[in-house]
Amino acid sequence: MTSADMEAPQAAPMNYYYLWHLTALGVIDADYGSPPIVPPSENETAARPVPDPEIGGNVWDTIEAAGSIHPARVALIDVGIAPDHPNLATRLDREASIDLTSHRYGSRIAEILDATTSFDREEKQAFFAGLDIAPLGNLGLSNDDREYLDDIVAEYAASQGVVRRLFHPESLFASHGTCCAGLIAGEPAVATQDGGPSALPEGVFYGDDGTPCPSANRNVLPYFGVDPFSRVISIRTSFEDDVLQFIAAFLYAYHQRVDVIVLPRGLPDPKRSRVIPKNELKADLERWKNQIAADLFARISLAEQGGTELEPKAPQKGSNPDRAWHILKQLIVAISHHIPIVCAAGNSGESQLIYPANLAADDNGIIAVGAVTVEGYRSGYSNYGEGLTVVSPSDDGEVFNRHQLRVDRLSPFAAQHDHEAFGLREYRYSHFSLLTTDLPGAFGYDRGADPWSSMVPSAANPGIGGGYYTTFGGTSGASAQVGGICALIQRAHKTQKNGGDARLSGPSVKSILQSTARLDAMVAPGIRALTADCMNADGEDALDMSYFFGFGLPDVPAAIAAVLSP
Repeated sequence: MTSADMEAPQAAPMNYYYLWHLTALGVIDADYGSPPIVPPSENETAARPVPDPEIGGNVWDTIEAAGSIHPARVALIDVGIAPDHPNLATRLDREASIDLTSHRYGSRIAEILDATTSFDREEKQAFFAGLDIAPLGNLGLSNDDREYLDDIVAEYAASQGVVRRLFHPESLFASHGTCCAGLIAGEPAVATQDGGPSALPEGVFYGDDGTPCPSANRNVLPYFGVDPFSRVISIRTSFEDDVLQFIAAFLYAYHQRVDVIVLPRGLPDPKRSRVIPKNELKADLERWKNQIAADLFARISLAEQGGTELEPKAPQKGSNPDRAWHILKQLIVAISHHIPIVCAAGNSGESQLIYPANLAADDNGIIAVGAVTVEGYRSGYSNYGEGLTVVSPSDDGEVFNRHQLRVDRLSPFAAQHDHEAFGLREYRYSHFSLLTTDLPGAFGYDRGADPWSSMVPSAANPGIGGGYYTTFGGTSGASAQVGGICALIQRAHKTQKNGGDARLSGPSVKSILQSTARLDAMVAPGIRALTADCMNADGEDALDMSYFFGFGLPDVPAAIAAVLSP
């Protein structure tokens, strides 16, 4: 491909199979045909143009053939999940989900009855009754910090939240969580009779609940998450720097004895979430050609010191503002020894992970997940570096810095810039994205068609306006998929033990994931094996592959076989 060819805008991106990410992980066995004899160069696409591959088996059938179905329970700590989405109708555990943003001790929305009025009192309910963290041990805390945590636990164990019969707030503000929930456990929304409600997929596909019929709503797709036979518990939190809501979120997930915890975002810890420039990168700033960047870093550092004006939210003198955040950190690590905790690596392209993904270590069950594209490269935005556990398919991000060029050549703006003038090494940009469930209506990522998309609540929208799906990505989407893989591993273990209470520890699940992942894998339908790139330093791609991809791309069939093997 010549420079002129690359600068000329092309007609349209390649069509691709809508569940391509499941084929890349091996959840679905798909045949995209034989790869070409000559491998593509760095700036040529590695994706095969096969939008309708031949589908073979899947890991869901493999698990079912080993015994009865015991759904895993996945706690999703995010901004909530759309309660009325047809592809999540039977996968969202409404009776266990909780909202920690609108009430200190949790709230839950119940069905609005015919007799319900706006004057009805909230119903009290104890969501944390019986909370006991003794099995977690001392958590590595000092006596004072342990006493501090014990006081919090005692307060929540004796607390009462509320049940409200109101319009569901997650119908408005849960777009990110809805996308992640679909990737984890989205269901095909099939019915057992024409025009009927969604039926349990385990009963329709593996039971005696009748012949599956497509949804009567013409805007609903037969969508599948990584494990459509497990269930999701929504633990709704906000983006405020309220440490107590995050302590409560992890305590609640532990109290519910879930099988997997997914945190597809970072936590706003004022100390641990701060990205500190690495020494080798600081040294690079001393070079004359980087003087502008060095000056910018110096100005940012000065600005972060803040002014001397009164800060109303600052802690009182004599208190330790870091104590609760330190306790949360130790709590996360301790819980991970019992339950795998899947975290997003971050979307800033840094060679270090965001918090709490950067807590991942060999001796705990925290799983840090980065993103890769169908082209075999790290997604342009994906954080990488020490502690990364695995990577998973996602979309891409443009990069234009002094180490690499990765631009969308299909964009009409691409031809307006002379990128070649800088002589940068170019990596192929990927147009593949993750298709997933979206919050229907005006507040989703893809609102659908007006005027129906503006209906509030969206439950009153019969689907005429669409808006049920969107393209998604980031390490949020990658971590959600790995959360679904962990659910598959736990569900396979339950099947093997023939018991719903059976559960592998966090380190055990992580070990299975690591031992079966592959660094030589290709991201189907791509044909390029995982390939390192230079992002933040010259010659960075010569570092060990694990620096960019952890243990590699999960091999789901191999992971399930490892669990089911005697």
